[in-house]
Amino acid sequence: MTLDTAELPFQEPPPPSSAKVADVFSSLQGEGLYLGERQIFVRLAGCPWRCTYCDTPDSLSDQNHRLQTVDEILEKVKILQAQRSHSSVSVTGGEPLLQTDFLTLFLPKIQALGLRVHLETSATHPHLFQKVATWCDVVAADIKLPSAIGQSFWAEHDEFLKLAGEKAFVKIVLTSRTTDEELETAIHLLSRLTPVPPLILQPVTPIADLQSRQSGGDSVASVQIVPPAPERLVTWWDWARQKLPTVKIVPQMHPLWGLP
Repeated sequence: MTLDTAELPFQEPPPPSSAKVADVFSSLQGEGLYLGERQIFVRLAGCPWRCTYCDTPDSLSDQNHRLQTVDEILEKVKILQAQRSHSSVSVTGGEPLLQTDFLTLFLPKIQALGLRVHLETSATHPHLFQKVATWCDVVAADIKLPSAIGQSFWAEHDEFLKLAGEKAFVKIVLTSRTTDEELETAIHLLSRLTPVPPLILQPVTPIADLQSRQSGGDSVASVQIVPPAPERLVTWWDWARQKLPTVKIVPQMHPLWGLP
């Protein structure tokens, strides 16, 4: 699937040498295979999808985010690295691949500093990823289940993960709305890949659904997105482990740590 220009969450597309940036900061990685590793986070603004459990709604569009140049952002990275040693930079969002032209200029400079590039992505834009794959050391591919996003991306995920190869691990956020059928589809998709990527099953952190939060509705009346029952998590882990070599249940740790 090719992303239609009308779907882009930008009032005006940024020039190639600049990006709409929500934040640049140092923290501990709170999700996935590199949990607990200190990273510099470059959070780019703009995402075409609206996951019910999205915990970075301020990064969904470019509104209220300043356009910053490659050199400006790189200088912030250098300052953070001078204050405390980091091994990698997590480029996250939003969906960072929507600003691919910027990434083709930015990512090589990150690697030139001796830092690894950790790309966090919805894994729904393989044609964009192909342009920057060579500069990504780790790819955190967040498979989007239809129950969370309202549409399926199985073909896009398959193509993306084939391009990412051994650089990728997969994260799937699980909620009480997750169905057996969609998880079985995801496991089958991963089992056919070579190499088979590690799978992180992440029970959602309880949160009001995105639509309720964006509408400013009464929090009491908001629809709550909650994790599946523990027995469902264990069952799904058993299913996945029968077909995949590495499967872990890892919750989101930022809320427990009190860190961004």
